[in-house]
Amino acid sequence: MKKIIIVSVLGLLSVNGMAQGAKTSAASSNPHIRVFKQAVTSGDVATGITALSYYVGEPGANPAYEDTLAMLYMQQNSYVQCYYWADRRLKTNPDDLVLLEMKGTCLDKLNQPKEAISIFEKLYARTKSPFHAYTLMELQYSIKRLAECLATANSTERLQFKPDYTVNYTVGEQVGRTYLQAGIYNIQALTLYDLDKKAEAKAYFEKALALDSNFVLARQNLEALKSIESGTNKVKSGNNNNPASPANKQN
Repeated sequence: MKKIIIVSVLGLLSVNGMAQGAKTSAASSNPHIRVFKQAVTSGDVATGITALSYYVGEPGANPAYEDTLAMLYMQQNSYVQCYYWADRRLKTNPDDLVLLEMKGTCLDKLNQPKEAISIFEKLYARTKSPFHAYTLMELQYSIKRLAECLATANSTERLQFKPDYTVNYTVGEQVGRTYLQAGIYNIQALTLYDLDKKAEAKAYFEKALALDSNFVLARQNLEALKSIESGTNKVKSGNNNNPASPANKQN
């Protein structure tokens, strides 16, 4: 299976901007915060984490810096630590969408898809973000909640997609990029195929390619489907094709 890497709104947030929003005059004079600010300016995430860890452990520390600490751990792919701080802060800020997204992303990365689905269902219900819909579909498809995945896909028909909404995907060791809506169509097509709706699946693979003719995953899936329909089940070396289903599925 090929894993599409989500371009999340969360990943576009500025760590420095979050820290500035949390800053108070008392915090700005703290030596650990001064080290943190210098580390962020120089791009030294590890030192920034260390400095904030010392700061948030002090009496009277501004708890908003715990949000920033969670983000720093996220940037380092330290999902256990990110989950700890995001979950801790959600106990006092249960409606914070950034914290919710970090928690859901961590659960996904820590191979807890059911728990992650629960988080992204809440996010999508509140934001109607096509990025959240895409992530939710990936999670639902990964554990074969096909009816739910199809329902999510159908709900995206009412959403607005912009040309700069894109996602990255991997093919072997290569990374490609496609439009977010094309990525959604590809997962929708895979779901339809698994529901034995092959004609509809073919149509959605074609819709994905109509948006992006260079979308390799959708093209390979469509070719695999046509091969199955023709009864040839041709398998190309190195493509990891499964002759019983489209070749490239997204987790």
